[in-house]
Amino acid sequence: MLDCYIMGTVLINECTRSMQKTVNINNLYTSCPNIFSMKVLKDATVFVDNVLKKRDIGIEGEKIVKIEKNLHGDEIDCTGLVILPGAIDIHVHFRDFREKRKEDWFSGSRAAAKGGVTTVFDMVNNDPPITTYERLMKKKRIAKKSVVNYGLYFGLGPGNLGDLNDVAPHVCGFKLHMCKTTGDLLLTDPVLQKKSFEAVKKTGKVIVVHAEDQKTLDMAEGIHKKRCDFLAHADSRPRLAESRAVAYAIACAKETGAKTHLTHISTGLALTQIRRAKQRDAMDITCDTTLTYMFFTRDNLEEMGAFCKMNPPVRTKEDLVSVWESIKYNIIDIISTDHAPHTIKEKEGEDFKTVPAGIPGVEMRLPLLLDAVNKNMLTLETLVKTCCTNPARRFNLKGRGEIKEGNYADLVAVNMDLRKDVKREEQVTKCGWSPYEGMSLKGWPIKTFVNGNLVYNFGKLYHNQGKDLFE
Repeated sequence: MLDCYIMGTVLINECTRSMQKTVNINNLYTSCPNIFSMKVLKDATVFVDNVLKKRDIGIEGEKIVKIEKNLHGDEIDCTGLVILPGAIDIHVHFRDFREKRKEDWFSGSRAAAKGGVTTVFDMVNNDPPITTYERLMKKKRIAKKSVVNYGLYFGLGPGNLGDLNDVAPHVCGFKLHMCKTTGDLLLTDPVLQKKSFEAVKKTGKVIVVHAEDQKTLDMAEGIHKKRCDFLAHADSRPRLAESRAVAYAIACAKETGAKTHLTHISTGLALTQIRRAKQRDAMDITCDTTLTYMFFTRDNLEEMGAFCKMNPPVRTKEDLVSVWESIKYNIIDIISTDHAPHTIKEKEGEDFKTVPAGIPGVEMRLPLLLDAVNKNMLTLETLVKTCCTNPARRFNLKGRGEIKEGNYADLVAVNMDLRKDVKREEQVTKCGWSPYEGMSLKGWPIKTFVNGNLVYNFGKLYHNQGKDLFE
């Protein structure tokens, strides 16, 4: 530390004498930040080692260097706040490309920061979909607008299963759609589906599966094709479609040994299948659910119409109970958002067939779950595990997901006692609305730090350059 200071002093003196160079003190600070004081999050309650402790957090550069009492430095008052690891959302759709009207990387990442999210993984069904190396590289350039850290998925299609080794180092995982979606992402052939698992296995990455069986969907859609009400959307994508697809995905995972993650699981039946695969067969398989299946049912779809339409659709009250129970007993590993924004105008149609599926959620996950903690519906330990630790471990994000000395300073400071109503005008997402409008929630993110930088501070968002974690 002293050597760094002496070198800086000598450099300044030499430049002053010769008048041949100009020294920028800011550059000195960047190269030797320890000349000055470390950043200290002061007087906080910190979630560390799975318990809450009164501690200060010392940050130098991007890393946590100390977690102790009575630290001194460039202090940021965190009195009355609880500091958690920054949340990781493994399932977002930040649109951009030809859908900037709905969301772009700047607006979506700012919404994430407001919601205490420090890392996002963006899905593949852009327009055009991310199914080639060239499109992936273009998306990486666009994603540099992000104020939070990020990773990108690569979409599996009939013509690209031989390209995976080239793209694997650059992605967080590979996405398999077992049913219709945007562009050329559809893989309904069981033979090709199995080949997808085999191809991803060779890369060592995770295959993330949208599990709905297309044949079952086709049959149900035929039965309900004359209906135009929004409950018909749920009936045309029945629980059986998810169950059949989950069963086949589990079989492929077992046979190939691929690291498998089943996303946005919505039914008790599918969760029973996943529990058996984990406990009986000890498979390397994980799953997530989303806020949708924790807080909405068919009753909400009937009431809210298109503003509660997504794929898979909302389910029964019994399924909702199964989701909560599966979170409690570690069957569900991760809570994501499937943040999929559409504009209000796009959502105002009356025909369920033509209105796009998807709702925003990236900035509302922590408020909803903190409120659940306050209501004793969820423990704080489970919240951290499902939103921070498990995502980091599953996708091998070293140094993230936990508050530890030496880890990256991806942090969120929350006020567990603050009660606020969810208001449309306060939403940062470009789509400008939330399905949770009007809810009164207790527990909100106050400050968000990404790689040690303060990005959000109680209503104010600051410029930051997020990192591509899979360059």
